[in-house]
Amino acid sequence: MDYPISNTTRVFPPLIFDVGNKGDHQMEQLTKRVEELEKTTQQIQMDVAVLTARSEHFATKADIEKVRAEQGVMRVEIMGELGALEQRLDKKLERMQDQLNPKFDKIDLIFERIDQRFERVDQRFNQLEDKISAFNNSITWKIMIPTGLLVLAWFVQNIVLKMS
Repeated sequence: MDYPISNTTRVFPPLIFDVGNKGDHQMEQLTKRVEELEKTTQQIQMDVAVLTARSEHFATKADIEKVRAEQGVMRVEIMGELGALEQRLDKKLERMQDQLNPKFDKIDLIFERIDQRFERVDQRFNQLEDKISAFNNSITWKIMIPTGLLVLAWFVQNIVLKMS
């Protein structure tokens, strides 16, 4: 491919062996640039050394897969241990329930006896209430009504008949 020729003036690199003020100045600039490049190169070398040292500790895909596999194995082991623990807890709870059931049965019997005693006390109170009610009826019919009739008869005899 042909490139068109440009009308711009070409700048040629400075002549290294040019004698005079112009060359000395350019040589100093070139020396400074080389010194800067050396410093930068040293810094780059140190950075590469640090990165190389760090990269030795980077995880690879194989490392990650190994950790995942170990994690899976640990998960299975933990689930197995949890299952075994659950079974042991279930057995302990069953044993505790077997030990507590007779005690609860005894407590139930005690409460049944207490209920029976309360029923007997209730029956006695009902009998007493019946006796008191019968006594009240007896007093009412035997004493209160005849007394009321006597007071009424006295009232009629003394007040009504004497007024007439």
